[in-house]
Amino acid sequence: MIDGLLAIATKMAAIRRNLRISIGFYTAYSDSPPLNRMFATPEVPAPAPAGSIHPLGQALIAAVDERDRHTGAHCRRVCLLAVELGRRVGLDSAALGLLHQAAALHDLGKIGIPDMVLLKPGRLDDEEWEVMRSHADRGARLITAAGLRDTDALAAIVRHHHEHIDGSGYPDALRGDAIPLLSRIVALADSYDAMCEPRAYRDALPPGQALEIMRGERGVKFDHELFALFEQAVAGVGD
Repeated sequence: MIDGLLAIATKMAAIRRNLRISIGFYTAYSDSPPLNRMFATPEVPAPAPAGSIHPLGQALIAAVDERDRHTGAHCRRVCLLAVELGRRVGLDSAALGLLHQAAALHDLGKIGIPDMVLLKPGRLDDEEWEVMRSHADRGARLITAAGLRDTDALAAIVRHHHEHIDGSGYPDALRGDAIPLLSRIVALADSYDAMCEPRAYRDALPPGQALEIMRGERGVKFDHELFALFEQAVAGVGD
């Protein structure tokens, strides 16, 4: 399936200079909120113009939402938290715009995961986890094939958002500062939101409990300094 998706993305990239994707076209065939509201509302701050999401990027985001509304909603919440953390880290407007796009697209690769794995109403077995873990690489490849603005940076952020500080993550077992800063930011927001979401096999964790678990993973999954700022970001978003 991924090869077919890559072929589609490659064709889209070839005509992207002449491509005009209207928000109305998408909303005419979907009951989802318009993309300009999904990613530019009081709940999700809009990025600076330099980092605004290209229409082709918007189309990919729409594809994620159509593939699985659960994943689409998760990406929007991760986007909100990641941008808030990025501000507290002191990122400039261009970096915040890049972070906004990467957070919105971080689970893009899940559109290539089979339904029996992506939508399974229970825990995944080891083989299924291997398939699910491939979404980081799949997403990076789709971004590269689509030729989005800042392609290399976006692809790297998406590829490495499941790396761990101690090198135990995937897909490349990067450790420490070898993991892109924006990937580490997305990882924090992604992990927190995943724990605060209900699953078929468990209830959603309260925010305080999720943070406590993550606190115990400092030095393993997350770096100490960034996590301290993340706790402030969670509090800031909740205000």
